[in-house]
This record gives sequence, C-alpha cells and structure tokens, in this order.
Amino acid sequence: MIITITSDYLWLGVSRKAEVRKLHFFCNKKKIKEIDIRLTDEEPEYYVLADLSRFAGQKLEITGDFPENLFKGIHLSDEKPVNTYAYRPVLHFTPEIGWMNDPNGLIYADGVYHLYHQWNPYGTDWGNMHWGHAVSRDLIHWEYGDMAMEPDEYGTMFSGCAFQDTADAAGFGRNTLLFYYTAAGGANLWSRDTGHQFSQHLAVSKDQGETLVKQGEILPHIDGGNRDPKVFYHEESGAYIMVLYVTENDFAIFRSRDLLHWEESQRFTAEKMWECPDLMQLPVDNVAGEKKWVFWSADGYYIIGDFDGYRFTPESEILSAYDTKLPYAAQTYAGIPGKVISIAWLRTQNDRGNFRSMMSIPSVLSLEKLNDGYHIRFTPAEALFSAFKREECIKPLNGSLTLAPEGRPVFLKTTWQPGYEKKIRIGDQEICITTACTKVNILVDHGIIEYFSGDGLVYGAVEAEEDVLNKAISMGEGVTETTVCSM
Repeated sequence: MIITITSDYLWLGVSRKAEVRKLHFFCNKKKIKEIDIRLTDEEPEYYVLADLSRFAGQKLEITGDFPENLFKGIHLSDEKPVNTYAYRPVLHFTPEIGWMNDPNGLIYADGVYHLYHQWNPYGTDWGNMHWGHAVSRDLIHWEYGDMAMEPDEYGTMFSGCAFQDTADAAGFGRNTLLFYYTAAGGANLWSRDTGHQFSQHLAVSKDQGETLVKQGEILPHIDGGNRDPKVFYHEESGAYIMVLYVTENDFAIFRSRDLLHWEESQRFTAEKMWECPDLMQLPVDNVAGEKKWVFWSADGYYIIGDFDGYRFTPESEILSAYDTKLPYAAQTYAGIPGKVISIAWLRTQNDRGNFRSMMSIPSVLSLEKLNDGYHIRFTPAEALFSAFKREECIKPLNGSLTLAPEGRPVFLKTTWQPGYEKKIRIGDQEICITTACTKVNILVDHGIIEYFSGDGLVYGAVEAEEDVLNKAISMGEGVTETTVCSM
C-alpha cells in the first residue's frame, strides 16, 4: 500500500478478534515504524492512530504479510479518534487508548508533574512498547501529551527514569531533563534484523519534557534482559547513581560524575526480587531525624539497609509492601526534595473502554519503626483529598453499615472495634483485613478499590466491576463509624 501523506494522522481500524499482523512503514525507502496490530477490514471496534505529521507531503509505503482487503481499515484524517467511556476512572490515570504498564520518567520540574509510561497505542494487548506522556499540576488531574518515544532499530522502548541536570554535568545545558531508558533489542523484528540486544540509552529534553530527543547508548548490553535504569544524585559521595536490573534476581549499581559515563560499583543478588529497581532514602516517622535506605523491586519487595554511594548493605530480610498482587513496577518521583512519592501500575484487565490498566493513586512513602524492624508506610498524596467536596460521618445501625456511592468516587475513613475482622463488601468484591489496626481508609473509583490500613502500613488494590460505583458498600459487624468523603 502506498499513500501520499496529506493529513496528520493515519487511522487504523482494530478488532480484538482479528489476527495480529505486523506492519512495516517506509518513507523515502527508509523504515520509520513497525507495529503489531489486530487490523480488521470489517467494522472496527475502535480506531488507533499513527501521527505522520512530520512526513507531510511524502509518500508512505506500508508492507506486511496480510491480504489486500485489510487496507480498507486504514485511512488518513486531520482529526484524532475520540475515545469516550462511561466507566473510565476519575481519580486514577488511564491511557487515552490502548495498553499501558510501568510508570516511567516520573519527574517534577518547573511546577509540573510528568508521568511517562509504557504504552501500546495500537491495541489493548502488551506489545509495541512506546513511552506515553501526561502532565499534572496536582498528581490527580492529568492532561495527555503526545507520544514521547517510539520503537526503532535498537528495540522497543522499555522502562526508565528521568533526572533534571541542574548542574549541567552532562553538558546539554543547565536544567535539561535527561531520560534514561532501556532499548529492548530483540523485542521487535527491526532490532533483531540489526542485531541489537538490550542496552541502556539516553534521551534529552530542552522544552520541559514535551520533546524527547534520543542521544544513543550510554551503557552496553551486560547480561540477559538487563533493563529499567533508575538514576539519582548521592550528595555524600558526590556522584550520580544508577541502579539497574541485570538478570534473574541480580541487580547492579553504577556511579558517574557526568551522567554519561558509568562504572559498576556493586553487583548483588536479591532472592525473590525482580526488575524495576529503586534505591531511596526514607524518613522514619516515629524516630525524629532518622532516615534509612530502601532497595525496592517491581513486585513490591524491599530491603532496609545502608548505602555509602558505592554499595548497598542489607540490614533486614526481604519484606513485602503490598497486601495484594495488583500493584506492580512502582517508581518514585525525581525533583521533589524532602518527599518520596510513588506511583504503581495497577494490572487491571478490563479493556471494554478500548484501554487497559491504570495507575495507582500517588502515595508518599515513609518508614515506621516497629518491634520487628522498619516497615514502609503509604500515605495518599494530599491532592487526593481536595477532589472530595463533601464529608459525612455515619454511625452503623444494628452493628453493620451499608452505603450507596451513587456513581461517584468515594473515600471512606472507617473505624472498627478492636478484635473484629474487618470485612468490607463493595459490589462483588469482598476485602478482609486481618491486621490488628482499627482504622481502614478505602478509595473506590470506577473499576478499582484501593485501601490503606494501620495508618498506611497495609496497602492493597483490587480490580472491581467497571460499574462498582453503582453498587452497595457494606461493612460487617464491628465498624463503629465511617466518614464518607464524596465528590
């Protein structure tokens, strides 16, 4: 198929039942794109788009192993497809369309929170890994940005981080935003044909994160699927630090003076822990002035320890931060001095709105020192509470309580008598919290329930029916009162 690019966007019709096809895009005989897509020649369930505005007036050739009739599902337009969905979460970030997973490049810069993320803009299955982009002023209300990075001959765009170079150590200019990411060589045919493996790359932005310009490889392939760089500055040792997943349960720490050239300072194994590492220093809430280092992995496992700028020394066994399996691949924000804010990918499966998955509510992380050691605490970001305009305190009748959220997100602050099992049924989901704490806070949004118990020492998230906010919320015996915060 050869077409002249006379409009900004190429629309492609998608059906979940259609076979996955691989399309190759060429402009002036140079490959510009490769995607896997469930393209259909029948009435599509929805349309996805490819932005071709930078190739205006040129001829585009699309090739692939598919019958000619599938071209009927492709056409040009100057408009973007509109994707409305009655049950899109209100307070949880979701992709405009398509599949989403890990949060990437979380950074606060120039008064704006940036949320980049793993994204398949061409369907609700995992694949075609791009970086999507959104911005916010309060971590709750998000505006979609343009696609930030797309696959190329070095691989698809896997996870990474952002760092603002306030000292101009890398030489791109003071306050340039630097983006470290994994080019997943071998994850697409394009990179397999060019012989590239997983390696770490750099992109820079000089326009406040709107445009990311790839600079090339800064750390060559080490082993296996080495990936997910997380970079920060360690003031005590005067160096920039990168933590990296290597392979199996192995991780590495690197040091740099210029954010460009990296030397390994430690390789270590952490059983059970896997990919998306983070290394952060957290305050201990109940010990004035104390801070501890925490090494973290994608599944919410973490280790308390010490870090001297070269090596992380564990001081605890491997602990688990999550009460459920839904949160994954959390990342913490760069650029927020004195506070550590985390966002996790919630692995929800509902794709009836032509998108799949959502992000958790941002939480401030800290530690609590208990008799058995230190434990992570999750505190919902303050901006969440400003979204709720009404509060009502309700006492139970006959020992139990039933509420009707009336289609709007609600935040429930519940108090229980000591010794009672805390059972909460929301639609078809029943949550049982067995810890000794007497307070449980619950956030209910379209398709999702998050809960914080024991002043945030217990955090969990579960997927719910898409219309859960039209269902009753019931609490069993033992609840003494509930404050209902509604929008």
